Amino acid sequence: MTSPFDPAAVQVIAWDFDGVLNSNIEQGVFAWSRNFEQDLGLSLHSFSSYLFAGRFQKAMVGQACLVELVTEWAEANAAAGRAAEILDYWFERDALPDHRTLALFEPLKARGVRHVMATNNEIHRTSYIETTMGFGERVERIFAAGRMGIAKPDTDYFAHIEMELEIAPESLLLVDDMEENVAAARRRGWQAFHFTEGAYDLLEQTLGLQKTS
Repeated sequence: MTSPFDPAAVQVIAWDFDGVLNSNIEQGVFAWSRNFEQDLGLSLHSFSSYLFAGRFQKAMVGQACLVELVTEWAEANAAAGRAAEILDYWFERDALPDHRTLALFEPLKARGVRHVMATNNEIHRTSYIETTMGFGERVERIFAAGRMGIAKPDTDYFAHIEMELEIAPESLLLVDDMEENVAAARRRGWQAFHFTEGAYDLLEQTLGLQKTS
């Protein structure tokens, strides 16, 4: 941590999903993309170039529909009728709950700490995370960009969570793998932890959960 941190003041932890509660990112590469071409026989470059050149960003905040975007790409790339298959493949391959971060929930709950999710996912994958992956039962609330109409690192994203939970910024802790999100949360007055790959021990230590021998 690069700024003062007071675990005793934390009432709610807002956990990022991809890269924190879900271990689907390795050296910046998402799990769904690793065998996309081999498994589906479709061009990853074409799919990614189409989707992530601004279109997905609009879907992320509810200004476009991911299903419609994937359908449009499929129809233009000899894959008509395969949009549902592509999305199912994406969501299933990227469903890799991180059991080590999730294992922190119960000891923190025992201290009275509440858990919510703060994710930049659009509505369809958010629904998959909530229901199929069961995170709706793991966390108190899921704050998702697609439902909120705004994404991290926008200050209003954090303000929305404060308002919904009726809690002061300094009592909220963001755990996120994106440095710009961590910086934005701190500017808002939140506590924040930048979760880099493999930073489990540091996170446990920061939260006062280090194991004693």
